[in-house]
Amino acid sequence: MSDATTPLIRAALIAGLAAAVIEMAFILPIQAWLGNSPMIVFQSIASGVSGTAAYSGGIGSALAGVGWHVLISLVSAGCYVAAATRLPFLHARPLIGGLLCAVIAYAVMNWVVLPLSAIGYAPTANPGMMLLSFAIHLFGFGIPIAYIARWQMRGAVTSGAQSGRS
Repeated sequence: MSDATTPLIRAALIAGLAAAVIEMAFILPIQAWLGNSPMIVFQSIASGVSGTAAYSGGIGSALAGVGWHVLISLVSAGCYVAAATRLPFLHARPLIGGLLCAVIAYAVMNWVVLPLSAIGYAPTANPGMMLLSFAIHLFGFGIPIAYIARWQMRGAVTSGAQSGRS
């Protein structure tokens, strides 16, 4: 691993872990208001892989859900960091980058990942819930990834991305 790669990996790890926590800081209170415990929230994430059996899997299923949630956040942040090294505007304009990250994450999650999951989830048709879900992806996921990645990448953007600024 090159010295230039290490700060980028660190940026992806920190941004991904932070986004996983920040997103849940939005989701868990909303789900509690809807009557769902954190155990159910994380079991529902695990159900994407193990189906309805996740709901009878106790704390093990909930921990698997935490793991999947963190993994998805880390992969998303890694993709963002990789893109930001090649598309300088993502690094220079993290608000725009965060918006793009949120739109892509929302679209992929709702129209690819969830429909292909073990539960065969269909996105909601309720406009209020769609707006709430997108707002969480924007403020709790995309924007934090973009700003934290930028902060962690300072001085580490590759020469390929820097040469694109001329």
